[in-house]
Amino acid sequence: MAQREYFTTYQQVEEDRLLAQGRVLDPLTRRLFASAGLSRGMRVLDLGSGVGNVSRLAAEFVGPEGRVVGVDRDPEAVERAARLAASAGFGNLEFRVGSVEALTTEDGEFDAVVGRGVFMYLADPVLALRRAAGLVRSGGLVCVQEPDMTYTWSTVDGPTWRQLRSWIVETFETLEVDQRMGPSLFATFHAAGLPDPELVMESAVGGGERAVAFGWANVATAALPLMERLGIATAAEVDQDTLTDRLLAEVHAEQGIVIGPCMYGAWTTVP
Repeated sequence: MAQREYFTTYQQVEEDRLLAQGRVLDPLTRRLFASAGLSRGMRVLDLGSGVGNVSRLAAEFVGPEGRVVGVDRDPEAVERAARLAASAGFGNLEFRVGSVEALTTEDGEFDAVVGRGVFMYLADPVLALRRAAGLVRSGGLVCVQEPDMTYTWSTVDGPTWRQLRSWIVETFETLEVDQRMGPSLFATFHAAGLPDPELVMESAVGGGERAVAFGWANVATAALPLMERLGIATAAEVDQDTLTDRLLAEVHAEQGIVIGPCMYGAWTTVP
């Protein structure tokens, strides 16, 4: 089963982007985990763990009695996730190199499987979810969070916002990323043979000093090498050093707001 190409690579800029992204998305994921019932003592598998944002959140929920295993296909991401976890003092976390689509019972049995922004990049998310759920004990938890990227990113329709959206959307379309994976989660759970999930949708929204324009600028910066390779945008056009300021200037000029990704959370128990 093939995985679509990820839109960026694990270099320092990607670590910085994911950590910045975590400042926006982690509060949403924390509330999702609380609603879903992630709790102390659980053994949790984090799919596509990246630099470990979601793994560290899960580790807080399960406490020292529990264990979180993060899996990611990129060895450099795994190394960085382990380093960040160690520097933060987590002793209940481990990271492994592996593919979400290739998980087997040899990876062990878990009380819960979680993931954020993973299935949108998979060519067959149904099969991946079915395999992941197969590693969860009966009565255990499947809890994932995916975005809808097709909504309005800002109430201000300025030229910088229009251009930025055009670049990012074209990149996702070229890679065949499912930009509406979030709204598709209910159908995906059903097709994977799981009970109908509980659903919630939440987004970080703010204006003034709380406008999260930096998040969208970080996406463009991280994807820039790929956008250049695909002929979508050049470094001079993106002008990453001023992009956030230009986005904010358009928002502030009209007292507008910025809307972070609409994140859909879905959870259910395994029969």
